[in-house]
Amino acid sequence: MNTQNVKTAAPESTERCVQSRAKTVAERQHTLLLRLCGVWNLQLPEREEEEEISNILLAMVENVQFYGVLDWSCKKPLVAWPVVCVWIQAQKQAVRLYGKAGAKVVAYARAELAISLNHEQKKHRGESVSA
Repeated sequence: MNTQNVKTAAPESTERCVQSRAKTVAERQHTLLLRLCGVWNLQLPEREEEEEISNILLAMVENVQFYGVLDWSCKKPLVAWPVVCVWIQAQKQAVRLYGKAGAKVVAYARAELAISLNHEQKKHRGESVSA
């Protein structure tokens, strides 16, 4: 067995794994985006509608944070475009479809994402993190 081939095979399979994971998460993001766009069809009371929108957007935030970050060592975390692109679309759709309630939920979800990314980046850098 040629060890040179073994050395080159490992990074390729890791890269394929990362690409596959990003593709799977992007598909989940698309499913969540479709759910977000369909909430208005449910004819929920205003408070329940806002809660449903919030649950969907926060699920998308978790996907970006836990599965979308490719590299924590950069000044700002490097994220997978297919995962983040759908998150950006969801923000626009939430505001377009749900007006002020959508904008309020988007602002909250964006703040949660910023806080969690900052927290995780500090953890990965070995900096102290306060709860």
